Amino acid sequence: MNRKSVAGGFLSGSVLAVSAAAGLLAGAGTGAADPASLTLTYTCPFPLIGNQQISVVINADIPATATVGQPTPEFGIEAVATVPATATAGLNLVGAKTVEGTAQASATVAAPEATLPVTVPTTIAPIAIPASGAFEVTATGTTPSLTFTQAGPATVSVGDLLLTLHPKKADGSDTGLGTFDSQCTQNPGQDNVLATVQITEATPAATEQRTR
Repeated sequence: MNRKSVAGGFLSGSVLAVSAAAGLLAGAGTGAADPASLTLTYTCPFPLIGNQQISVVINADIPATATVGQPTPEFGIEAVATVPATATAGLNLVGAKTVEGTAQASATVAAPEATLPVTVPTTIAPIAIPASGAFEVTATGTTPSLTFTQAGPATVSVGDLLLTLHPKKADGSDTGLGTFDSQCTQNPGQDNVLATVQITEATPAATEQRTR
C-alpha cells in the first residue's frame, strides 16, 4: 500500500462525507427553528485501501413546523469536519496544496401523504492544505423546498452518500491522486432520524389569500 492511496482515502472520507451529510436536511418547515444534531458512521470504499469507516457530524437549526399547502423555504446548511494529520502528510507528499469537492446526499422524508426521497447536492470550496497537522473544512449546501398536502408529523432520515474529491497542486493542476468517487453506505443499527417536523393545517385566512 502506498502513501498516495492512503491520503486519498482518508481525505475523501473526512472531507466529503461530512459535506454530503450536511445536505441531508431536506423537509424542514416554516416554524421556529430547533437545534438538531446527529452523528453517523459510514463504510466508504476507496481504491487500493478498501473500505474505510467514516464518522459524520451534522448540526443545523431545523424549523419544527410546516403548513399544509405552503412551500417550505430553502435552508442553508453548514457542517465542519476535521481532516486528520495523516491525510495532511499524504497530501503534502504528492504536492497537493488545495482540496475541493462535491457530494450527492440522499435523505428520506416520511410525511403523512407519502415517503419522499430527496437528493441534495453539497459543495466544498477550495481549501488550503497546511504543511502539517489536522485542519478543518466547511461543507455547505441548500435544502430543496417541499410542499406537504396532509397534516401530521414528518420525519427526516439521513441516507447514503455519493462522494467526489479533487485535490490540486499550487498551479491548479491535478496531483497523482486524480479525482475520487466513493459510494458510502450507512452502517446498520443507527438512529438516522435527524428531525421531526409537525405539519399543521392552513388557517382559513391563509387559504383564502393563496386562492386570490
